[in-house]
Amino acid sequence: MKNVDWKALKPHVPLGLDDAQYVPHARSAGEEIANWVRAGRSPILVGGPAGVGKSTELAHAAQILQSDRIACLVQLDRSENMRRLTPDRMLLRIIQVVGRHVGDAVRGLVSVSLGNVFERVEADLNGADATHEVSAGVLLNAALREIIRISRHGKMTLLVDGLEKVPPGNSCLDLFEALATIDEAVDQVVIIPWHAAFGPQADTVIRLGERFVAVRALDPDGDAAEPVRRFFFEMLARRLGWPIETLDPNAIHASFRCSVDDARSRRAEEVKVVTDAVRICGGLPRVFLQLLGDAGTYAKLRRSDPWPIDEDFRDACEDHTDSFRRLLLPGDIDAIRTTAGTNGSELDLDRKIRLMAHGVLLERVREGVSVLDVHPLARAVLGGGGRHA
Repeated sequence: MKNVDWKALKPHVPLGLDDAQYVPHARSAGEEIANWVRAGRSPILVGGPAGVGKSTELAHAAQILQSDRIACLVQLDRSENMRRLTPDRMLLRIIQVVGRHVGDAVRGLVSVSLGNVFERVEADLNGADATHEVSAGVLLNAALREIIRISRHGKMTLLVDGLEKVPPGNSCLDLFEALATIDEAVDQVVIIPWHAAFGPQADTVIRLGERFVAVRALDPDGDAAEPVRRFFFEMLARRLGWPIETLDPNAIHASFRCSVDDARSRRAEEVKVVTDAVRICGGLPRVFLQLLGDAGTYAKLRRSDPWPIDEDFRDACEDHTDSFRRLLLPGDIDAIRTTAGTNGSELDLDRKIRLMAHGVLLERVREGVSVLDVHPLARAVLGGGGRHA
């Protein structure tokens, strides 16, 4: 295997708009979101476990929607401390992103007053002493209405990312109350935290008529196991900038150094690590990329090898198992054992939200029934530890 840039995997960095590294799959939440928006269902709320690809799918939805409307992706967590975000600060940040997004498309068409609003908001967010004559909500709605009026399609969608990182409490509810004041002419798609979707105050966030889209982990052991495997292999190849044939032992040809059989045998051993990562990652893209990146780093540190072997991968798995172990609180292990394979209705709500948000428990659909499955790497914790084969 040639030299590998494991840093290129970037497991914690979501893909952006029109990113060539995006890999479509049959259960694309981005396409589902776009279809619901075009069907007139708004607002749409999006949730799922950490690392499942919510932000990437939101960006994909924005890319799809741009063909028939202004679709503005607002990535709040790229510029704000989400634990301290206030409603006014959030709305001002949305105004800033909208102004930058539509700047080229409607330059020369916006009114002088709206241009001044964009300038003052930029100055305010950059720390200058800027004042606004009216509230952030009024400013935002005025800006949105004017942009819709002068835009080519007369339609606009805001796709808001980052609110899943807001801690529970009244401050979280205040943010969603502020979003509820946005003009109904603007479609909204918002990623929300699990505690807001399923906690005791969920009815104040998900109101009657709102659509909730759950981004579920892919199921490597389900009926579509082979498409899931192809998805992860394609993801790895694109992140590394390789043709997919690089990961196919049958595509190996003879060279002057070794026979075809020897080359294919070595490549099969290398590909086995990827296959194991698909099986162990629980269907979470971030975990898949993290496992391979960590295993590759072990290989480089120990032997200066470009590609990991089983020992490196086992240690990467153990590292991730340790991270699951640190998440658990007293009583979690017994609760997980009791809940596995059920719909989780008997699990107390706070525990259920926490374990599902962190991907310790994964929602699966088996034979048409929704059940909770224990993440493969968390199963070692239930058994008292041990390394993964």
